[in-house]
Amino acid sequence: MAFCKNTLQQMTMFDPLHQLTEREKKRLKNSWAEMFSNTIFPMINEERFSVIYSDNPATRPNNPVNVYVGLLMLREIFGQSDAEALDSLIFDIRFQYALHTTSFEEQPVSKNSLSNFRTAVYKYNEEHGVDLIQEEVESDAKEFSKLLNIDGRTVRMDSLMISSSCKKLSRLEIIYSCVSRLIEEINKVDNTMLADKFKVYLEEGHRNDTIYRCKDKDLETKLNTLTADAIELYYLCLATNIEETEDFKILSRMMGEQTQLKDGNLELKPAKEISPESLQNPTDPDATYRRKANDDYIGYVANVAESFDDENRIITHYDLQQNTYSDQQFSKDFIDKIGQQDEPTQVLVDGAYYSEDISKKASANNINMIPTNLVGRTPSNEKSGYEHFEIDEETHTVNKCPMNHAPIDSKFKRGTYRAHFSKEHCNDCPHRPNCPISEQKKHNLLEVSETKLHTSKLRCQMGTAEYQEIASKRAGVEGIPSTLRRKYDVDHLPVRGKVRSKVWLGLKIEAINIKRYMKARVESAKNLLLSPSINHLLEVFSFQRTFAASWTA
Repeated sequence: MAFCKNTLQQMTMFDPLHQLTEREKKRLKNSWAEMFSNTIFPMINEERFSVIYSDNPATRPNNPVNVYVGLLMLREIFGQSDAEALDSLIFDIRFQYALHTTSFEEQPVSKNSLSNFRTAVYKYNEEHGVDLIQEEVESDAKEFSKLLNIDGRTVRMDSLMISSSCKKLSRLEIIYSCVSRLIEEINKVDNTMLADKFKVYLEEGHRNDTIYRCKDKDLETKLNTLTADAIELYYLCLATNIEETEDFKILSRMMGEQTQLKDGNLELKPAKEISPESLQNPTDPDATYRRKANDDYIGYVANVAESFDDENRIITHYDLQQNTYSDQQFSKDFIDKIGQQDEPTQVLVDGAYYSEDISKKASANNINMIPTNLVGRTPSNEKSGYEHFEIDEETHTVNKCPMNHAPIDSKFKRGTYRAHFSKEHCNDCPHRPNCPISEQKKHNLLEVSETKLHTSKLRCQMGTAEYQEIASKRAGVEGIPSTLRRKYDVDHLPVRGKVRSKVWLGLKIEAINIKRYMKARVESAKNLLLSPSINHLLEVFSFQRTFAASWTA
């Protein structure tokens, strides 16, 4: 199927819109479809998706890509299934008007069009590492920001756990599932390869007998038996076509994670040595395990970055990774993605996103990371006050103490400042009880690392009213995880795997951005309509006061 741009967007003389009454036309113009048709639909970059089609012009041309993408957006906005979205396009003139298909003799979307399009996007991502939906969503977000005059100089980030739709399995179930799936695959290809001991896995009820009717005292024995079967199957499939199947690769991965070589033999690892990144369920190989806030999660973690001002906000960047991915790594990825900034940019983050190294990386790109708190506790016996010393970080020199006394000497080595001060000055100093210096025989010593110095300065800044006012704005981004869960059911995605889950997440974020943009435009239009009326009332009130004053005089 060859790529072809959608050129059939002009209204024909037989367009159904011409059959509408004036009342119906007015209601259509005042509906969401008008703004979607005029602003959202033209944003969709068809050329971006040309890579998933053939470059042979002799093949059959594709159906309009922008109609597919636009319908996927509307599907999420209205919380529909593929079938419901298709019915809406066929029978609802608002959908047709929004997607510029009112003049089509037949709507260019069929029963499997949306799923086939998503599958092509998945496949391209798996082969080339490029998420076309993410590119489209983030490109649209830039346009929304421009239209709403959001300068992008203030950004806030937050992350959320996204559960996989796969079932949580015990260790016994994981090993059994990998073995039974491979046996089923072998049975399809060549059942003569299977010994009688493996054919019992194909019998109905064998899974229940092995897993659910297992007593605690038999658990270790069954684990060892299943592991032995897995090892035998592994060697049985080597040098055969089955070695290339997905089920064999999953069994190989499971064995690498669940077993270890000891005295020349493979045996089960102790449970505590199993990595959180190990296979959690063969049906979703990408899902990982993480425990957070006393809850267990199997699945992924998403990160969202939102540009905002006093009136509007748009999600400009997002990412989805295995849930063992740290917030600090998301910070680094975000800095790399937006790169060097022409103007100073503030990024409001939770303490989990922040570190000294990340702050330096951000500063080098003209980005100021503003954490709302810091991870970890300050030891109760640790003295503070390093920030009150005058330290030149360019020359790496300690110049003065808080009482303006210069040190006897000052050195900087391996990221640590060392300066000696006269005991004569320190003995009568009013700051001495809380001063971080330590006493030595001849002099008193100030010793502080760059990291501790910066942390001390940051803690001091965080106590100011100005800093707290800026940091308080980060709380607004915490509504996004709630919205994604409540309105968009992100914890029950109908797909598995990181690539597929990320595409669905992207379309849901696009729906949030579109609704925010439309709401902002409606509010702006209301204000424009109200302002002349208010001005008129003010003029009338002013005239009445002037008239009353002159009449009294």
